[in-house]
Amino acid sequence: MDSSVLKLIATTFLLIFSSLLLAEDLPANAHPSLIGNGWDCDRGYKKSGNECVKVMVPENASINVYGNDWACNRVYKRAGAGCAKVIVPENASINVYGNDWVCDRGFKRVGTGCVKVAVPENASINVYGNDWTCNRGYKREGVGCTAVVVPSNASINVYGNGWSCNKGFKRSGETCQPMTQVEVAKQAEFERQVLQQLQKRRLRGVGGDDCETEYKTNAEVCVEVTDVDIDCSEDYSGNYYRDCDVDLNYSIETDYQGGSYLEVEVECEVEIEFKGRNTYGTQSDSDSNDESHDLYALDSDSETMNFNFSFSSYSEITSASISSGSCEIENVELW
Repeated sequence: MDSSVLKLIATTFLLIFSSLLLAEDLPANAHPSLIGNGWDCDRGYKKSGNECVKVMVPENASINVYGNDWACNRVYKRAGAGCAKVIVPENASINVYGNDWVCDRGFKRVGTGCVKVAVPENASINVYGNDWTCNRGYKREGVGCTAVVVPSNASINVYGNGWSCNKGFKRSGETCQPMTQVEVAKQAEFERQVLQQLQKRRLRGVGGDDCETEYKTNAEVCVEVTDVDIDCSEDYSGNYYRDCDVDLNYSIETDYQGGSYLEVEVECEVEIEFKGRNTYGTQSDSDSNDESHDLYALDSDSETMNFNFSFSSYSEITSASISSGSCEIENVELW
């Protein structure tokens, strides 16, 4: 008989023999690990020493996605060894995770309830819906909004809550005084340099991973992910990961050329993949976050978002990596 055939028969025999030995060593309600030596508990069971014990699922809960613990159903939150119903007060709704409540727009959280935001004269509800901001031309003072007093040779600033001197004038206390010829020349040179940079950007245009257009001005705003980094912390034994922190860096820019500003809402999402000694193959988890930016004419900005992924000690995660990181423009509004 050919030697290669003999080797194949011997290898097959060894594999079968090893599987039989492993099967004899398996505790009840367990199966051979799919990612290496050892064994994993079946779904609905968790590792306890050298045994697999049944997960005791309380009322209003279900087996979690890993199969080795329980998680409260939507509209319930974990309370000790059980799940308590989330009591949603008036003018509130269940949050996106299903384990708490958030106040509706126009209301703010106070203690265990939601109270209506008292919007004073010359103010409006803010972008988050839980407070108020003064209208343009007014500034916040105490619990109200007072008109911005604009001196001679000045105008309301780009933020709308103060004033700035007109061209050719400089601030002196609460007034605007004429600049000297030297100061005017320096300002003209500075403006020339700024204009050169703006013209370069105008020729280049804006672009990125996701773009949106402000419908009133037809201005475009784009966001682009510039870097995503992961850093995982080991448990005290140093044998597996306790959690991982992910930093996502992004930049936004606009070709808007008006005299006001754009309020831009950006949402970013990160997904990671991880493996563990007590989990089935490769698993994944994701998280998202949002941030608000104020952009002026031909403006740009950048931000770093932080995400944290925690792991159960039962899973014993031994490797983790970033599978995706993305950002998109959720909303663009002219102010």
